[in-house]
Amino acid sequence: MYTKIEDTDDGFLRITEPDMQQIPVRFIDSVDSTLMQLRNQKDVVESLVAEVAPEFPSLQDSVVVHVDYKSASRILLTRAEPADANDSGWWFTDLDDKEGSQDPSRFTKTSLYQLAIDRPDLVKFFAVPADLRVYIKGPVIAVLGPESEIEQKPRLLPERTEPRRARARLTKEPQP
Repeated sequence: MYTKIEDTDDGFLRITEPDMQQIPVRFIDSVDSTLMQLRNQKDVVESLVAEVAPEFPSLQDSVVVHVDYKSASRILLTRAEPADANDSGWWFTDLDDKEGSQDPSRFTKTSLYQLAIDRPDLVKFFAVPADLRVYIKGPVIAVLGPESEIEQKPRLLPERTEPRRARARLTKEPQP
């Protein structure tokens, strides 16, 4: 993701992260969002049956996006090896624009930060490694390898999803 270490007025250091709301980037005194996004990205990669390691890009890295990326609903995210140190390797294609997918004027370069602001639903895929593709159409998500779809591991869900504290309070006898 993207964090900064800053000096405070009282001589301490603090870690800040982008507010994920605007450009130019405005940093806030927190790392909650960064930790959550990194964990989500790690979980997505680890959910694949294939043994692949996450490749975490910086939000400062560039991504090639289709001009309609903000509203596209049928998407192919393709990741190649980065071309240089500032490239994420990601390419965003709008699969509903069949003619435009071959037209270079229908694509532009932006930052992963801008993509994350405009399409926060895609941030969880940013660490999918090079040579894989992510197909998204509504609730359907598939990760594609060089030859075929990569299966996802079955999800194991707990019997109850509410936090333990809440469960304890619900079962506790009332005090007289």
